[in-house]
Amino acid sequence: MSGSRTLLVHPRDGIDRLTSALEAEGFDVTAVHTATSAVAKATTGTFDCLVSEYDLPGDDGVTLLEALDESDVDLPVVLFTDSTEESVSRTAYEHGADRVLEKNGSDSVDRLVTDVATISSRDEIREAQRDVTGHEPSAGDVERAIGEAPVGISLCDPDLTDGPLVYVNDAWEEHTGYPTEEVIGRNPRFLQGPETDPETVDRLSSAIANEEPVTVEIRNYRRDGTPFWNELTVAPVYDGEDLVHYVGFQNDVTDRKLAEDLAEERAEKIAAERQVLDRILGRVNGLLSEISRILVEGTNAETISQKVCDEIANEPGYMGGWIAEVSSGTGRLELTATSGISVEAGTSLSLDQTPPEVRRAIETDEVQGCSAGSCSGGSLAPKTIGGRRLLVVPITYGHRRYGLLGIYSSAEDALDRRERKMCQSVGKMIANGLHSVETTRILTTDKVVELCVDVTDESFTLSRVAAGVGASIELLGTTRLDDDGCELYLKSETSAIDLESLRSLSFVRSVRSVSETNDDFTFSVTATESPPFTRLAEHGGVIVEATAEPTSASVTIEAPPEQDVRSMLNVLRAEYDGVELRSRVERESRDRTLTEFASEVDDRLTERQRSALKTAELNGYFEWPRPVDGSEIAERMGITRQTFHQHLRAAERKLVEAYVDP
Repeated sequence: MSGSRTLLVHPRDGIDRLTSALEAEGFDVTAVHTATSAVAKATTGTFDCLVSEYDLPGDDGVTLLEALDESDVDLPVVLFTDSTEESVSRTAYEHGADRVLEKNGSDSVDRLVTDVATISSRDEIREAQRDVTGHEPSAGDVERAIGEAPVGISLCDPDLTDGPLVYVNDAWEEHTGYPTEEVIGRNPRFLQGPETDPETVDRLSSAIANEEPVTVEIRNYRRDGTPFWNELTVAPVYDGEDLVHYVGFQNDVTDRKLAEDLAEERAEKIAAERQVLDRILGRVNGLLSEISRILVEGTNAETISQKVCDEIANEPGYMGGWIAEVSSGTGRLELTATSGISVEAGTSLSLDQTPPEVRRAIETDEVQGCSAGSCSGGSLAPKTIGGRRLLVVPITYGHRRYGLLGIYSSAEDALDRRERKMCQSVGKMIANGLHSVETTRILTTDKVVELCVDVTDESFTLSRVAAGVGASIELLGTTRLDDDGCELYLKSETSAIDLESLRSLSFVRSVRSVSETNDDFTFSVTATESPPFTRLAEHGGVIVEATAEPTSASVTIEAPPEQDVRSMLNVLRAEYDGVELRSRVERESRDRTLTEFASEVDDRLTERQRSALKTAELNGYFEWPRPVDGSEIAERMGITRQTFHQHLRAAERKLVEAYVDP
């Protein structure tokens, strides 16, 4: 179309061909080479169409469409692309493109010119005007249309004193509740009331006095006294140069105003809530960071507990805290560390002397809290301590409870319902740190107790697996999963094993072959729940050996001499019959065993790193020449080769670190 202004966006290479083709058809072409330049031109110039190559330097056509939309540029857009993928066209159309043309030779340029001409000429396409002679509305038609209009319409006469109403239509009566006979002859200010904004009234009066049109949103009142929001437009009506009336157009916008007020109120609440959350996150993130450092540097439980309490007392918003244990012998609450409060470490309290929230936290293993006005309980009550709130956080690792953490707040917004979950994470962090310290102590102690336990219960996890494969098995290792499941690595000296038989077991999620030789077969079983014997570590025990037949099993456990043997046996007896302690042997000293070293490394590895390391070793990946490559092992694990090598390198680095600096 001759004279149409076209903005062409195209890399320098190839732009001359398109420019020439468009100009040959009479288009006024402005050429730019980047999306940024195109947006700048489109927002400052006037164009009938924009033509853009899809692939632009540093951007693409969709990015350009998004930028045009954000800049409120309403301009027809044609995209020109090499891509034949349907997704490219679909995405472009979704972001507002009017045409998406694929390049397929010289014909595509011709089609481009045709489409640009069509789109550019849209504004000039007009429907033919029809002759309406003889169909003009009469004065009665106009009067009837005004009277039945859905918008309230009124007329005031400025020649009469106080400019009273001389006409109102049906919609005006419906909006206000006033019948015509009650309002004619009165100034419409009677619709105003106690909540009508004086500034809005002044603005309306000033416009009328100056014979200017005005639109306002004003609080008016119906005949029954109920308020409503009136979107009112008042304009002067002239007969020649003489002012004869003021016409008013009234629209009830109460629903819209209520929605706007509600949205504004919600926005204010969200902003206030966000400020509170920012303060909470700042406080808790600072606490988490410092506690993480304490746990990493800590070497014994007593030091860790005291430093954690000190950090809580120093954190803005908190005033102090304590860590305590429930004595297994006396049942009393023994405070092992305190800071910022008047109660000292070493204090022993009957549970009846503590706030009810302490007892509930012990019973439920869940965070409990109370405020100073609602919490009783002697010396540990927040009112006695001088704090606003008390939060009692269980310190648990799996089924092992290391104690309770009490935190007192000094700020009004601290330790509310939003902060409880975050403090629960603090409790778990402390428990993990104390467990790590305890595990290290177990692995480095000069004395050790070896327990040999027989389990003659066919429902024992390893026995059920042995029965499923019809052979004796040996446990090589266990990897805990995040969802309370675990992966068992098992070996059998029987090579012909049907793993499919294990899939019918209720606790089996999946099985896979790990390695196979002429002498033995190694496989893994992913269980939906960790067997009870995997929880022995929570009670201070380390499994150094486990074998199973279909009807019986033998487990060898090592633990520090002071550890409660009965608690470890009870873990097994709670689930199985026929649990018998066959022998208990105490040794004065021992070398660091392979199992202990593996346990230490296992604490450092992620689940995927453990799986990659074990699967690689069991498949002979570290032998030379290698019988398998990374692709085969990755396929067995159901991951990509690149991901396998990433996990393996991380595991190897941690393994070396554990060896060099045990």
